Amino acid sequence: MAKALSDKSWLEHLLAEELKQHDPEAARARLPADVRAAAEARGDLLPAARLLVARSLRRRRLCAEAPPPEDAFLDEVRTHVGLALDLALLRGEPFLRTRQRAEIAAFLAAALGLDALALEVEPEQPGGSTDRAVERALRGAAEALQARAYPAGDPVSGLPLHPGATAILRRRLARVVLGFHRAGRLDPEALARHGAYAARESVLLAEALSGLLLSAGSDGERARGVRVRQLPRLGLSRVELRDARRVVASPRAPEELAAAAPERVRPFLLEQLLLAQLRVRLDGDATRGWIERFATAAGLDAQAVATAQVEAAAQHCDHEVWFEAFDEGGVPVDWQVLADEWESVADHVVERVSTAVTDNLGSLATEIRETGELGGLLAKAAAGKKLDAAEKRKVKAQLIDLAKAVPALAIFAAPGGMLLLPLLAKLLPFNLMPSAWDRPPRGDGAPAPGRASAKPAAATGDPAAAPAVKAPGKAGGRKREPA
Repeated sequence: MAKALSDKSWLEHLLAEELKQHDPEAARARLPADVRAAAEARGDLLPAARLLVARSLRRRRLCAEAPPPEDAFLDEVRTHVGLALDLALLRGEPFLRTRQRAEIAAFLAAALGLDALALEVEPEQPGGSTDRAVERALRGAAEALQARAYPAGDPVSGLPLHPGATAILRRRLARVVLGFHRAGRLDPEALARHGAYAARESVLLAEALSGLLLSAGSDGERARGVRVRQLPRLGLSRVELRDARRVVASPRAPEELAAAAPERVRPFLLEQLLLAQLRVRLDGDATRGWIERFATAAGLDAQAVATAQVEAAAQHCDHEVWFEAFDEGGVPVDWQVLADEWESVADHVVERVSTAVTDNLGSLATEIRETGELGGLLAKAAAGKKLDAAEKRKVKAQLIDLAKAVPALAIFAAPGGMLLLPLLAKLLPFNLMPSAWDRPPRGDGAPAPGRASAKPAAATGDPAAAPAVKAPGKAGGRKREPA
């Protein structure tokens, strides 16, 4: 068992536990086939890293009750460590616990901005790292993780920052690991560049979320005070923190924000806005319109919007209400069975849904317009109301009709399709931004002329972000942060 957070060595013990139980062969077998192929080729590891980061952010576990704060925090830290271990597998080197301990200590410290501590470890230096350097890096990382992410979540009336901040940290961790692999060492200039890029993402994220909440009328002296006190958890410098406070107090219009964001950051911001909309239950016209304006100004087409919606839905844990709404024959839902099923299929389901929807968006939109009650019934379920037997039959019949018209969507009508309903429902017109569905659909599901085709989040773009779609105008000339 990991030590309590009051013990300064808690991260050292957690890492020791994870390394002790790590089975490289079993871990490799769990990796997706395309990730294993990248590991075997030992070529460009970036696509595989993107997929691993995206998967690390999705909700694999369902629980009827939220875990205690300390457990939730430690689970997130274990996922950071697991990501670093999976990325190490891609390098194809033998698993040596002492070496992995030193590397992960350095990687975590660097991802948290503790560059000096990370460089002191330097696992590749002659003779290897000293125990003292590793311990210093781990204790520094432990302190930084607690300051930023404990308790895991956001305060009442605060900005829904935690999921986005976690994503930024994991993408930065992936960059550190890949940079180490490419150069054979930690490069101080690269670490500084990664830090500057993450800080810029963090400030833009805070501004976007503040703009979204203000559009919903969520303001007031208390809320402003809570949000300002949240910002130090982003790990910013004094100057960056001052900028964050300014833009959170007075965020720009969505069009200005989209223009200011680097092209590769825009899909990530959209994903986080959609996730915030789900988490805070912002379903009014004002917030939908704010997100729509951002997506339009960002140059993101309907397929990119749908892909961001899939990833946002996969990161949001509200599945219980859906499973209860669609229980069979009045039999109480066996929550543990459903939770176990979801954990075993979550990533596979998300990637199949993402591919099916983004590749068939035009056809899907057409069929849903022509399908009478499906959207309304799913909206009723989303509101936490149980469907009666006749309504459940209608949902099943209309899903089957949908699958006949768009064969790739047969996954929604297949046995076990109930597990997919939380994702499907969040893609339907009553929850998607209106413009994504109001545009005349093209029968082949292709994006509108002049727009780039989007792929699932794991396939392209920055690690853990939704797909990068080339925006028109001068955005393409901005300097990008190398992964």
